Amino acid sequence: MGKRIEPRILARLDVRIAGIDADGHPLLQSAKTANISRQGALLEGIQGTFKAGEVISITHKNNKARFRVQWVGAAGTEKAGQIGVQSVDATKCIWDSAILPGLAADLYAPKTKERRQHERVPCKLGAELYMEGASAPVRVLLRDISVGGCFVAMPTLPPEDGALKVVVWLNDTKLTLQGVMVSRRAGFGISIKFTGVTAEVRERLERFIQPALMLRT
Repeated sequence: MGKRIEPRILARLDVRIAGIDADGHPLLQSAKTANISRQGALLEGIQGTFKAGEVISITHKNNKARFRVQWVGAAGTEKAGQIGVQSVDATKCIWDSAILPGLAADLYAPKTKERRQHERVPCKLGAELYMEGASAPVRVLLRDISVGGCFVAMPTLPPEDGALKVVVWLNDTKLTLQGVMVSRRAGFGISIKFTGVTAEVRERLERFIQPALMLRT
């Protein structure tokens, strides 16, 4: 409890997948989950090849949601025919609540009181990540953001230590955000806590985030 990294449980569930394969052709097929979390899953029995970053539709029973392919098992390895997926809509869970006892609670349980001060909203923002000691920035995708931090999608994780800097465009405004990494998820990315946010930067973040928060009320 207290971590934003979601626990996984073993679960063999039937799902239907719809998307565009690596060759640009429509692909509709059945598959099974190997394990699941509230927001993600490991799928097995995939026929065809998807690209990492591709958004697909997954249906379980009568529940459907969009997921982003985070990684694809290479042919000829033990992970062939497997893909890891993460929900595009952080507010939606297609799995039966009875199958996930305690997982939803674990997702939102705060590590400290401070972690609940800022609500994050889903986003899809291109950014540059500057890591301490690196000679060049890494182009990344921000998947959620708040005035206090963000989640950066990265299949290859950076070192655990060191300060970070994120440069992102919000509504035609370039923002430079200093931060530190607070968690890492192999195959998914890193959570960053912003440090030293000025009043001007905070105002611009709030202006970007507020419309999404209002839609939740």
